[in-house]
Amino acid sequence: MKSLVWGSCLALVTMLAACSKDPPPKPTKDEGSKATPVPSDVVFNDFMPSGGGAVGLRVDGGGLEAGLAAVGGDGAGAAGGEAPAPAAAEDPARALKLLEPGAEPRAVRKYAFVANKSEKRQLTMKQSASREGGGGGPAQEATFSLLVELTPKVVTPKGTKFEMKVLKVEIPGIPPAQKAQAEAQLAVFSGLTGRFDVTPSGDIGEVDFKADDKLQNGAAEMIVNSLSQAVELVVPPFPSEPIGVGAKWERSSERKERGVEQSQKHTFTLTEFGENAGVVTADIDLKVPKRPLQARGVPPGATQEVSAKGVYTYNFKLDRVATKVDGELTAKAKIEIPDGKGGKQAVTEISKLKNSMEAPK
Repeated sequence: MKSLVWGSCLALVTMLAACSKDPPPKPTKDEGSKATPVPSDVVFNDFMPSGGGAVGLRVDGGGLEAGLAAVGGDGAGAAGGEAPAPAAAEDPARALKLLEPGAEPRAVRKYAFVANKSEKRQLTMKQSASREGGGGGPAQEATFSLLVELTPKVVTPKGTKFEMKVLKVEIPGIPPAQKAQAEAQLAVFSGLTGRFDVTPSGDIGEVDFKADDKLQNGAAEMIVNSLSQAVELVVPPFPSEPIGVGAKWERSSERKERGVEQSQKHTFTLTEFGENAGVVTADIDLKVPKRPLQARGVPPGATQEVSAKGVYTYNFKLDRVATKVDGELTAKAKIEIPDGKGGKQAVTEISKLKNSMEAPK
């Protein structure tokens, strides 16, 4: 699956607003014997917005999961070539395990989309980033909004081929001095189109964006990442077994991506159902064990441990994309840095992401 840079919203706002930070102060000659301070611009957890990179987030089956991007930000998740990626259902790690079947009546829940029936959805991302310890400073916050049109183009018993078209990109609350420039830069993405597959049970494949001039832009990767995230909110996945209200199913895996181990668990619950519509909640638990940390300005011997928890709620109908989705994920990175005296300095970076998807008002 595609990787999403956690700080894409914050980074995009920063890019368009042309904001910059002062460089960290240079050490004086007599600082060699002092404890090593944490520079205010050092980013250990790359869930946080920065010019650096490493840990990102990715969305998988109803929630965000910890994924890794290479140090320096290699653009994982950016638009690729013409060939579509394998369907999500082909990945054994995505298999769903039924935990509880729920109450009667039970049935196998499957989607039956109507060909060429378009639905518009407004996706809003609210991100914040803060630090505990090491001279954190005030939290950074940003909001990013996308209006998209989703159309099931080809419907077959094996699945549906969807088209997603960007109608509008907005950054609410951007400073007035940068608003006109930002709107002009974002306007080029109107009309950007991606395609993806959805199985009858709700597994979602990779988004395939056709490369064009719209993607040759500094903000393109962030826009594409946000669109990929929007796709993963389209529908909740269902198990292959019959289920009723109260049913629980799980998708869990342990994998090693780019040399880093990570465990992921998504637990889904059917809380309401009637007239081919209902509500599913997804509880998310993600962990990246302690590992050596390499980042600009960080001394050797530093380590990082990442965990994330969140809950997403889907209001769904079996003949269309979800009518409303709300969710929040909180990621914490615990960092330990040698202090130069044989001890360690602890820093915790906290990143929060709120997502909503609903019909435009």
